[in-house]
Amino acid sequence: MEFRERTIILGVTGGIAIHKSLDLASQLVKSGASVHVVMTENATRLVQPLQFQVISRNPVLLNLFDAGTDWKPPHIDLADRADLLAIVPATANIIGKLANGIADDALSTVAVSVHCPILLAPAMNGHMYQNPFVQRNLSTLKTHGVHFIEPASGDLACGYEGVGRLNKVEMILERASNILVSTASLETQDLQGTRILVTAGATREYIDPVRFITNRSSGKMGYAIAEAAAQRGAEVQLISGTATVPPPIGIEIQHVETTVEMHDAVLQAFNETNIIIMAGAPADYRPSEYTPHKIKKSADTLTLPLERNPDIAQALGEQKTDQTLVCFAAETNDLLENAQEKLVRKNCDLIVANDILEEGAGFQSDTNIVTLLDRDGTCEQLPRSSKRDVADAILTKVVSIRSGTK
Repeated sequence: MEFRERTIILGVTGGIAIHKSLDLASQLVKSGASVHVVMTENATRLVQPLQFQVISRNPVLLNLFDAGTDWKPPHIDLADRADLLAIVPATANIIGKLANGIADDALSTVAVSVHCPILLAPAMNGHMYQNPFVQRNLSTLKTHGVHFIEPASGDLACGYEGVGRLNKVEMILERASNILVSTASLETQDLQGTRILVTAGATREYIDPVRFITNRSSGKMGYAIAEAAAQRGAEVQLISGTATVPPPIGIEIQHVETTVEMHDAVLQAFNETNIIIMAGAPADYRPSEYTPHKIKKSADTLTLPLERNPDIAQALGEQKTDQTLVCFAAETNDLLENAQEKLVRKNCDLIVANDILEEGAGFQSDTNIVTLLDRDGTCEQLPRSSKRDVADAILTKVVSIRSGTK
């Protein structure tokens, strides 16, 4: 695993799973990492800081006002040296602080000071984890590129059974290693000088003034791709239908509602674009006629005639010259066969295929399980990963296609 000569800040909060953080610290040190532990006050009531100090072989930061030997404030010193901040366990309290930019203790102040990746491993009661306020905070952090190792399900310390257990230490180590490897590969800014157009979210096809046809797309995958591309140096334009998460900050975004609007916006920007990633979910059909007044309930059944919407990806495939076209294939059966057929029919350079019925994949999920198929017949299946990690894998594949090194 990628830890040798890496500086890891291990943030430890007052969750009952704190004992696993001791094991995590030990494994990181054995793997060659320089580990610096920052504990909250509540964490010190469960485990003595001395235990972390002995394991990490470094002083434990508890208070920003403790006298040090260096002129530099301790949180800035750590932030400048860190390759990764991992908060394990991450309680609802620290998640809420980070999502709202609150810095009122050593750990939260370090967290808003770092300019390295952040990995959170939530652990709490299942009702707390599923609370809408906590989920909103999690969504906010994910939108801003914070990485997560999702909690596991099982017996909880509070007596409940369900989601909320801290994931296994091995899983946390693997996730941290993957983040460090991915971060290292991004230091070259491999998309500098490239214009990327990304579509995201669901379109709406109106039946009458109050009703419409849509789908379950949340926009998470497209937004993750747009943000990852920008961080790799690309100039990104995002064309988005309806989404359930906030759009990434600092990225040019054009909002559309219908498939026709998305079609027109994409084709207008197409000639000035190097890479097009069709992560949006435009509706295939729309009502043949729009009723200007609300349709009143009358008969037991209602027949709704539909007509085909323009196929955006097909249009791009027919017009592209030196552009790289990436399409998605969300399927419920015959995944690879359907994806391959779409790759050829729409003249795509890369297809991102996923089975939306598979657990941990598809619409509204924070993770995805995808297979990448290119025109040379290469088929690469990725393990279940966060949508941000999937975004980076897609972009890395696109770079290799454009450079001819695939």
